[in-house]
Amino acid sequence: MLIGRKVLVKGEVDSTNDIAKALAIEGEPEGTVVSASEQTGGKGRTGRHWESPEGGLYLSIILRPDLPAQDLTLLTVLSCLPVAQAIEEVCKVVPRIKWPNDVRVDGKKVAGILTEVCYRGGEPRFMVLGIGIDLNTDLSALNVPEAGSLKDVCERDVDPEHFLNVLLFKLDEFYEKFKKGDRNLDLYTRYSESLGQDIEVRLGDQKVKGRGMHLDPDGALVFRSEDGMIYRATSVHDVVPLDRGQVRFDSK
Repeated sequence: MLIGRKVLVKGEVDSTNDIAKALAIEGEPEGTVVSASEQTGGKGRTGRHWESPEGGLYLSIILRPDLPAQDLTLLTVLSCLPVAQAIEEVCKVVPRIKWPNDVRVDGKKVAGILTEVCYRGGEPRFMVLGIGIDLNTDLSALNVPEAGSLKDVCERDVDPEHFLNVLLFKLDEFYEKFKKGDRNLDLYTRYSESLGQDIEVRLGDQKVKGRGMHLDPDGALVFRSEDGMIYRATSVHDVVPLDRGQVRFDSK
Protein backbone atom coordinates (compact mmCIF):
# COMPACT_ATOMS: atom_id res chain seq x y z
CA MET A 1 0.00 0.00 0.00
CA LEU A 2 1.41 3.37 -1.05
CA ILE A 3 -1.28 5.89 -0.15
CA GLY A 4 -1.80 5.83 3.59
CA ARG A 5 1.44 4.09 4.53
CA LYS A 6 2.10 7.19 6.63
CA VAL A 7 -0.77 9.31 7.98
CA LEU A 8 -0.19 12.52 9.92
CA VAL A 9 -3.33 13.26 11.97
CA LYS A 10 -3.90 16.88 12.95
CA GLY A 11 -6.65 18.71 14.78
CA GLU A 12 -7.33 22.24 13.53
CA VAL A 13 -5.06 23.45 10.73
CA ASP A 14 -5.02 26.30 8.26
CA SER A 15 -4.90 24.00 5.22
CA THR A 16 -3.89 20.35 4.85
CA ASN A 17 -2.82 21.13 1.28
CA ASP A 18 -0.38 23.78 2.51
CA ILE A 19 1.10 21.39 5.09
CA ALA A 20 1.42 18.62 2.51
CA LYS A 21 3.09 20.97 0.01
CA ALA A 22 5.66 22.06 2.60
CA LEU A 23 6.38 18.45 3.50
CA ALA A 24 6.70 17.48 -0.17
CA ILE A 25 9.24 20.24 -0.78
CA GLU A 26 11.23 18.89 2.18
CA GLY A 27 11.26 15.46 0.54
CA GLU A 28 8.39 13.67 2.28
CA PRO A 29 7.76 10.42 0.36
CA GLU A 30 4.91 9.76 -2.01
CA GLY A 31 1.73 8.48 -0.40
CA THR A 32 2.05 10.48 2.83
CA VAL A 33 -1.34 11.72 4.03
CA VAL A 34 -2.09 14.80 6.13
CA SER A 35 -5.50 14.57 7.81
CA ALA A 36 -7.37 17.13 9.91
CA SER A 37 -10.77 17.52 11.51
CA GLU A 38 -11.03 21.26 10.84
CA GLN A 39 -9.47 23.84 8.50
CA THR A 40 -9.47 27.60 8.92
CA GLY A 41 -8.15 28.32 5.42
CA GLY A 42 -9.56 25.54 3.25
CA LYS A 43 -9.45 26.19 -0.49
CA GLY A 44 -11.82 25.24 -3.26
CA ARG A 45 -11.70 25.39 -7.03
CA THR A 46 -10.72 28.68 -8.77
CA GLY A 47 -9.60 30.22 -5.47
CA ARG A 48 -12.91 29.84 -3.67
CA HIS A 49 -13.04 29.35 0.09
CA TRP A 50 -13.94 25.82 1.21
CA GLU A 51 -15.99 25.79 4.40
CA SER A 52 -14.16 23.33 6.68
CA PRO A 53 -15.77 23.29 10.14
CA GLU A 54 -15.32 20.69 12.84
CA GLY A 55 -17.03 17.40 12.02
CA GLY A 56 -15.64 17.12 8.52
CA LEU A 57 -12.74 15.06 7.22
CA TYR A 58 -10.03 16.94 5.38
CA LEU A 59 -6.97 15.26 3.93
CA SER A 60 -4.18 15.87 1.46
CA ILE A 61 -1.99 13.25 -0.19
CA ILE A 62 1.51 13.77 -1.57
CA LEU A 63 1.86 12.17 -5.01
CA ARG A 64 4.88 12.02 -7.29
CA PRO A 65 3.49 10.45 -10.48
CA ASP A 66 5.79 10.12 -13.48
CA LEU A 67 3.06 11.28 -15.83
CA PRO A 68 2.60 14.15 -18.34
CA ALA A 69 0.72 17.26 -17.24
CA GLN A 70 -2.34 16.26 -19.29
CA ASP A 71 -2.68 13.06 -17.27
CA LEU A 72 -2.48 15.01 -14.01
CA THR A 73 -5.55 17.02 -14.99
CA LEU A 74 -7.46 13.85 -15.80
CA LEU A 75 -6.23 12.36 -12.51
CA THR A 76 -7.90 15.24 -10.69
CA VAL A 77 -11.23 14.61 -12.41
CA LEU A 78 -11.17 10.84 -11.90
CA SER A 79 -10.07 11.15 -8.25
CA CYS A 80 -13.73 11.70 -7.44
CA LEU A 81 -14.21 7.98 -8.15
CA PRO A 82 -12.59 6.53 -4.99
CA VAL A 83 -14.39 9.16 -2.93
CA ALA A 84 -17.74 8.13 -4.43
CA GLN A 85 -16.89 4.45 -3.92
CA ALA A 86 -16.05 5.03 -0.24
CA ILE A 87 -19.31 6.88 0.32
CA GLU A 88 -21.23 4.08 -1.39
CA GLU A 89 -19.56 1.39 0.74
CA VAL A 90 -20.00 3.19 4.06
CA CYS A 91 -23.39 4.86 3.58
CA LYS A 92 -25.05 2.37 1.19
CA VAL A 93 -26.06 5.13 -1.21
CA VAL A 94 -24.81 5.73 -4.73
CA PRO A 95 -23.52 9.32 -4.97
CA ARG A 96 -23.19 11.29 -8.17
CA ILE A 97 -20.12 13.10 -9.49
CA LYS A 98 -20.65 16.64 -10.69
CA TRP A 99 -17.86 17.38 -13.14
CA PRO A 100 -15.13 18.37 -12.52
CA ASN A 101 -14.58 17.83 -8.80
CA ASP A 102 -17.74 17.57 -6.66
CA VAL A 103 -19.37 14.48 -5.16
CA ARG A 104 -23.06 14.87 -4.35
CA VAL A 105 -25.93 12.96 -2.80
CA ASP A 106 -29.54 13.93 -3.48
CA GLY A 107 -28.34 17.12 -5.14
CA LYS A 108 -26.26 18.16 -2.12
CA LYS A 109 -22.48 18.50 -2.24
CA VAL A 110 -20.86 16.25 0.35
CA ALA A 111 -17.27 16.20 -0.92
CA GLY A 112 -14.86 18.07 -3.18
CA ILE A 113 -11.42 17.56 -4.71
CA LEU A 114 -8.61 20.09 -5.13
CA THR A 115 -5.21 19.24 -6.60
CA GLU A 116 -2.18 21.48 -6.70
CA VAL A 117 0.85 20.68 -8.85
CA CYS A 118 4.39 21.96 -8.25
CA TYR A 119 6.51 22.30 -11.40
CA ARG A 120 10.27 22.49 -11.88
CA GLY A 121 11.66 23.46 -15.27
CA GLY A 122 8.21 23.07 -16.82
CA GLU A 123 7.88 19.47 -15.60
CA PRO A 124 5.66 18.30 -12.73
CA ARG A 125 7.72 17.81 -9.56
CA PHE A 126 4.92 16.60 -7.30
CA MET A 127 1.21 17.07 -6.76
CA VAL A 128 -0.98 17.31 -3.69
CA LEU A 129 -4.41 15.75 -3.87
CA GLY A 130 -6.74 17.49 -1.43
CA ILE A 131 -10.10 16.02 -0.42
CA GLY A 132 -12.73 17.63 1.78
CA ILE A 133 -15.71 15.63 3.05
CA ASP A 134 -18.65 16.85 5.12
CA LEU A 135 -18.69 13.75 7.30
CA ASN A 136 -20.53 14.61 10.52
CA THR A 137 -20.73 18.30 9.78
CA ASP A 138 -23.46 20.37 11.38
CA LEU A 139 -25.03 22.00 8.35
CA SER A 140 -25.83 25.11 10.38
CA ALA A 141 -22.05 25.72 10.42
CA LEU A 142 -22.00 25.89 6.62
CA ASN A 143 -22.99 29.02 4.72
CA VAL A 144 -23.54 27.05 1.53
CA PRO A 145 -27.18 26.09 0.80
CA GLU A 146 -26.23 23.27 -1.58
CA ALA A 147 -23.98 21.55 1.01
CA GLY A 148 -24.89 18.21 2.54
CA SER A 149 -23.51 15.95 5.26
CA LEU A 150 -22.89 12.20 5.24
CA LYS A 151 -24.30 12.06 8.76
CA ASP A 152 -27.67 13.00 7.31
CA VAL A 153 -27.22 10.60 4.39
CA CYS A 154 -26.33 7.64 6.64
CA GLU A 155 -28.80 8.76 9.34
CA ARG A 156 -26.10 8.17 11.94
CA ASP A 157 -22.68 9.46 12.94
CA VAL A 158 -19.99 8.23 10.58
CA ASP A 159 -16.85 6.83 12.22
CA PRO A 160 -14.05 9.09 10.87
CA GLU A 161 -11.33 6.46 11.33
CA HIS A 162 -13.32 3.78 9.52
CA PHE A 163 -14.26 6.12 6.69
CA LEU A 164 -10.65 7.26 6.31
CA ASN A 165 -9.42 3.66 6.13
CA VAL A 166 -11.97 2.78 3.44
CA LEU A 167 -11.16 5.93 1.49
CA LEU A 168 -7.39 5.40 1.61
CA PHE A 169 -7.80 1.82 0.39
CA LYS A 170 -9.95 3.01 -2.55
CA LEU A 171 -7.50 5.84 -3.34
CA ASP A 172 -4.49 3.53 -3.29
CA GLU A 173 -6.20 1.02 -5.59
CA PHE A 174 -7.31 3.77 -7.97
CA TYR A 175 -3.89 5.46 -8.10
CA GLU A 176 -1.99 2.25 -8.84
CA LYS A 177 -4.35 1.42 -11.71
CA PHE A 178 -4.21 4.97 -13.07
CA LYS A 179 -0.40 4.93 -13.23
CA LYS A 180 -0.64 1.71 -15.25
CA GLY A 181 -2.95 3.36 -17.79
CA ASP A 182 -6.34 2.16 -16.47
CA ARG A 183 -8.73 5.11 -16.73
CA ASN A 184 -11.97 3.20 -15.92
CA LEU A 185 -14.20 5.70 -17.72
CA ASP A 186 -17.13 3.26 -17.65
CA LEU A 187 -17.15 3.40 -13.85
CA TYR A 188 -16.91 7.19 -13.99
CA THR A 189 -19.93 7.27 -16.30
CA ARG A 190 -21.89 5.18 -13.78
CA TYR A 191 -21.42 7.84 -11.11
CA SER A 192 -21.47 10.89 -13.37
CA GLU A 193 -24.38 13.30 -13.45
CA SER A 194 -22.80 15.05 -16.46
CA LEU A 195 -21.98 12.29 -18.97
CA GLY A 196 -24.98 11.08 -20.92
CA GLN A 197 -27.13 13.59 -19.04
CA ASP A 198 -28.77 16.91 -19.85
CA ILE A 199 -26.67 19.76 -18.50
CA GLU A 200 -26.34 23.51 -18.55
CA VAL A 201 -22.84 24.93 -18.87
CA ARG A 202 -21.88 28.47 -17.98
CA LEU A 203 -19.35 29.66 -20.56
CA GLY A 204 -18.51 33.15 -19.35
CA ASP A 205 -21.74 35.15 -19.44
CA GLN A 206 -23.38 32.58 -21.72
CA LYS A 207 -25.41 29.58 -20.58
CA VAL A 208 -25.49 26.66 -22.99
CA LYS A 209 -27.82 23.70 -22.58
CA GLY A 210 -26.78 20.38 -24.01
CA ARG A 211 -25.90 16.78 -23.27
CA GLY A 212 -22.63 15.50 -21.85
CA MET A 213 -20.81 13.20 -24.28
CA HIS A 214 -17.40 12.14 -22.94
CA LEU A 215 -14.21 13.25 -21.22
CA ASP A 216 -11.28 14.34 -23.34
CA PRO A 217 -7.85 12.87 -22.46
CA ASP A 218 -7.11 16.02 -20.43
CA GLY A 219 -10.30 15.66 -18.38
CA ALA A 220 -12.28 18.34 -20.23
CA LEU A 221 -16.02 17.69 -20.55
CA VAL A 222 -17.17 17.44 -24.15
CA PHE A 223 -20.86 18.15 -24.70
CA ARG A 224 -23.27 18.71 -27.58
CA SER A 225 -25.50 21.78 -27.34
CA GLU A 226 -29.17 21.77 -28.25
CA ASP A 227 -28.33 23.28 -31.66
CA GLY A 228 -25.81 20.50 -32.39
CA MET A 229 -22.60 22.41 -31.68
CA ILE A 230 -19.76 20.55 -29.90
CA TYR A 231 -18.13 22.31 -26.93
CA ARG A 232 -15.31 21.56 -24.50
CA ALA A 233 -15.76 22.69 -20.93
CA THR A 234 -12.60 23.03 -18.82
CA SER A 235 -12.24 23.33 -15.07
CA VAL A 236 -12.93 27.08 -15.15
CA HIS A 237 -16.49 26.44 -16.32
CA ASP A 238 -19.49 25.54 -14.18
CA VAL A 239 -21.76 22.66 -15.12
CA VAL A 240 -25.29 22.35 -13.73
CA PRO A 241 -27.03 18.97 -14.08
CA LEU A 242 -30.61 19.17 -15.28
CA ASP A 243 -31.37 15.54 -14.35
CA ARG A 244 -30.87 15.13 -10.61
CA GLY A 245 -32.16 11.62 -10.07
CA GLN A 246 -30.38 9.63 -7.37
CA VAL A 247 -29.96 5.92 -6.79
CA ARG A 248 -30.36 4.46 -3.32
CA PHE A 249 -30.48 0.97 -1.88
CA ASP A 250 -31.15 -0.41 1.58
CA SER A 251 -28.39 -1.64 3.83
CA LYS A 252 -28.48 -5.38 4.43
